[in-house]
Amino acid sequence: MEVKIPIRVKGADIWGNRFEEITRSVNVSSDGACFVLKSNIKPGSILELSLPLPRHMQRSVVPKAVYKTVGFVTRVEFAKKSQTLRVAVKFRPVRSKRYRAES
Repeated sequence: MEVKIPIRVKGADIWGNRFEEITRSVNVSSDGACFVLKSNIKPGSILELSLPLPRHMQRSVVPKAVYKTVGFVTRVEFAKKSQTLRVAVKFRPVRSKRYRAES
């Protein structure tokens, strides 16, 4: 769905330097998103994402106002006109610690 929502992106660029950017989505689905970044990254990178995703699109058990997830970068395109990258990610579930009773 084409929608422009704010996204906080954290990760490491191609040189290993940590970055954090606030950007806007180009489009979003329940499986992933496409957005623009200034930082230089490559396909296969893992990014931390925070976005106000509508509840019906969240994959978490308990929907939250700000959906936090991890994105696996599947595509990176250079936009010559704006000197930015158009990045596509596939959402991955954030692994939470699970506790079990000892027997």
